[in-house]
Amino acid sequence: MLGVLVLALLLVLGCERSQREPAVKVSVKELVGMRGCPHCHDMRRQLLGPSFLEISKRYSEEDKERLVESILKGSRGKWGEHVMPPQKIPEEEAEVIVEWILELKKSDM
Repeated sequence: MLGVLVLALLLVLGCERSQREPAVKVSVKELVGMRGCPHCHDMRRQLLGPSFLEISKRYSEEDKERLVESILKGSRGKWGEHVMPPQKIPEEEAEVIVEWILELKKSDM
């Protein structure tokens, strides 16, 4: 019985560590792909949701918190009838994704 409890504790602690520190560093584009964003968003054209470039052009640095909240809690009615469901990702990842999106308007896309 004690062995089962120790094993359960190690599994829980291992999961907590992996959520705080990713084992492998990835680029933001890879992170966006891993999180499934391209299922609804393209770089330049509208799919179910607006393109990343359209989002970048509509919002500014002052909108970062609102965009992070839209990713984490979902949104409705900002880009038409489609609903963006809440995304189950760490807030830090949502912040990195938002910063990347906002930088797109500065690039030569």
